[in-house]
Amino acid sequence: MRPVPSFCGVVTALLLVLVSLATGQRQELGMTFTRHPQPLDAPIGDEVNFECNLNLVADRFSWRHRPLGSDKWLPVLHAASNGGKTSRHVVNFDDESKAGDYRCIAYYGSSGLASDPARLTLATLQKFTDKSDVVINVPAGNTVPITCPVPYSVPEAIIQFYKDNNAIQNFSIVGSTTMVIENVQPSDSGSYRCSANNYITTQVYSSNHKTVLNVYKNASYRASFFVKQPQTEYKIVRGKNVTLECFGAGYPVPSVTWSRLGSPLPSNSVKTPMGLTIINVQPVDRGEYDCIWSGNGGHIKSVIILKVMEAPKVTKSPKASTFSEGGELELSCTVTGEPQPKIEWLINGESLTPSDNVEIKGSTLLISEVEKKHAGIVQCVASNEYGSHSGCNFLRVNPKQHIGVAEVRPDYGISNSRHKHTRGGGRRRGKEGKRKGTAVLVPPNQPNVTRLSDVSVMVRWSVPENTGLPIQFFKVQYRELGQKMNGKQGKWMTANSEIPKHVRSFEVTDLQPDHTYRFRIAAVYSNNDNKLSLNSVRFHLNRDGGIESNRMPIPLLTNIEALSPHEVLLIWQNPDKSVNIDGFYVYHRASTTASDYIKTTVEGKDSCNITISHLQPDTTYEFKVQSFSVDAASEFSQILSKKTKKPVITTEHNSVHDNRNDGSNLTLDSRVRPADDKNVNMYAIIGGVLGGSILLGGLTAVAVVYKRTKHKQSRESSQSEGKPITNGRVMNGGVTDSKINITSNPLAGLDTSEDIIQPKTGQQSPMEMASFLNGQNNNSNNHNNSDTAGTDQ
Repeated sequence: MRPVPSFCGVVTALLLVLVSLATGQRQELGMTFTRHPQPLDAPIGDEVNFECNLNLVADRFSWRHRPLGSDKWLPVLHAASNGGKTSRHVVNFDDESKAGDYRCIAYYGSSGLASDPARLTLATLQKFTDKSDVVINVPAGNTVPITCPVPYSVPEAIIQFYKDNNAIQNFSIVGSTTMVIENVQPSDSGSYRCSANNYITTQVYSSNHKTVLNVYKNASYRASFFVKQPQTEYKIVRGKNVTLECFGAGYPVPSVTWSRLGSPLPSNSVKTPMGLTIINVQPVDRGEYDCIWSGNGGHIKSVIILKVMEAPKVTKSPKASTFSEGGELELSCTVTGEPQPKIEWLINGESLTPSDNVEIKGSTLLISEVEKKHAGIVQCVASNEYGSHSGCNFLRVNPKQHIGVAEVRPDYGISNSRHKHTRGGGRRRGKEGKRKGTAVLVPPNQPNVTRLSDVSVMVRWSVPENTGLPIQFFKVQYRELGQKMNGKQGKWMTANSEIPKHVRSFEVTDLQPDHTYRFRIAAVYSNNDNKLSLNSVRFHLNRDGGIESNRMPIPLLTNIEALSPHEVLLIWQNPDKSVNIDGFYVYHRASTTASDYIKTTVEGKDSCNITISHLQPDTTYEFKVQSFSVDAASEFSQILSKKTKKPVITTEHNSVHDNRNDGSNLTLDSRVRPADDKNVNMYAIIGGVLGGSILLGGLTAVAVVYKRTKHKQSRESSQSEGKPITNGRVMNGGVTDSKINITSNPLAGLDTSEDIIQPKTGQQSPMEMASFLNGQNNNSNNHNNSDTAGTDQ
């Protein structure tokens, strides 16, 4: 898509759409920042200029400010400006409260595009806090470091060294704070000090204490020792240079050897008297480095950990999508960075915050009821301490057909309330409302329950041999026993999660300790009907099961093997088979995210392996294991990582082979191709110019000419493609055309005293599912439960 900068560009936009339709190629978002605001350091009293620049002329600009320690973006008064390609904002830095992040927003009609944020930091230099003198006694001929205890400074201070109060010229320095004297001689003995200079604030401070160096000639033996205790961990930004310092001395002068655990030294590394220097550090250079000083049969060793930090990058932007007003929205983006970036979602330049209607779960945006104000430009912004990066695309909203109803003006003041579990008030279907037909619906078996903590349990179930309609997904319900209102038993609560059909376990949270519950499983079938399992037996959630947990054997996770792009084999051992356990919980998640672990149940105390499926290709995953019984679960095993295999691409047949054991292939034709969404591109461009949704009614005639071809994507095909699943939907913007509507309590029609007894076939209320839900994906196991149902008393 290629949006235009102003109203007069509508004709140009239509021509671009026609070109797109003719060539069958997807146009990219046309406007982009050629210059984002840059981070600045300034003292109090300074005037600071922020500037942003775009490739296309914008209608107008505005600026936002986020104070330090806050997560709210505030409008900057008097900062709005007319259109153009460039906008400047001047900050009179007369108060520390004006420090923080600034961004500009460029508007094209009612659609807004936000720049990456830039931080304004107070320039300052603190005083030295060194407490005592440092004395170094070393034989001649060794290499000696003189370290300056540099105080906190923004920007980084400039260091000057002094010997006996005389400034030292042309000294060698490493790491900006350490002066190095090679082949030290008695003439180098003396008293060393340093000073720090902040060139912005012009502050200069001197160290309070000194380093006393004594160099002596000595022909007698002295064992190797560290002149300066080596730093044990380095955090270096990708692309920078680093020197791992390791200064040893002795007599005779010892030699140093560098090695790397499990790998050879990087090809871009150089050994120097100052340490091991690595040029242009890359992620493959991270790891454990060993420095060994050897001399006269003795040696000393230091272990140094190198961590490579990365600025964020959005590697996959949210997909250009069309949603219906009042419907559900799910978009996601893919990001990289170290440490894990924090994700912010914006629509038309305004930051979204969680509410009853909006949920942000990692890199996924969920809106349960789409409104006209959501039309325009959607952005995924990734940030960590090393920078920010964003990806964006168009979001189109098909409005409801209302007559004489004014459009709701955008309002981004969103509350912070959030509900994980909901209580609904559905309607009971009368006898005349029964569904007709003879479809066979095989319900799940009665679930089993295991305590995980004071406030959470694991519910697991199995499904009998299913010769009837296939199951699309599950839902878990629970009800607290003992408390009655108006003489009736408490209502069933529904955990807001649409559980994929291959899942056989689910963690229910936010329960009350020392309370009693029952649980049941609802299966939704391909005809959108549903059927309930038997109720679980009564389960009392004991408080503080730590003692019982300590008795559970901790599994030994011994081996992990990648079988295919989507499958990994785990092997573990049970160190104490004398303890009576029911099985194991296996947890996994992608190493690049900080999301919740996905849980899998393995029944049987003698179980020792499982194949985890539905994984993404060429992705590193973390794995851990617990043993469990009815009363408790053990501590976690050690965490091991494994990368899935890369997909084998065969260009001759235009397909991707995933090397699964069953030999199934994933063809590219099964995916929605960008060229098939031509009409979306056209609408989004015109909508971005004229306000997102006002012209949608007038574009109906154009829609007739360029009819959009829809590609339905079922949850089953989504999983077979190895894409991450949340709430039964495909991430990265793909939204299924599901006709199932789930209410916040889909089985609310059963919430009377009558539903204590399981309903007969055909008498349960339908699952009218409404909003998207917090999903937890699990891999299945095929063991059946044989427990019988209890009654609520």
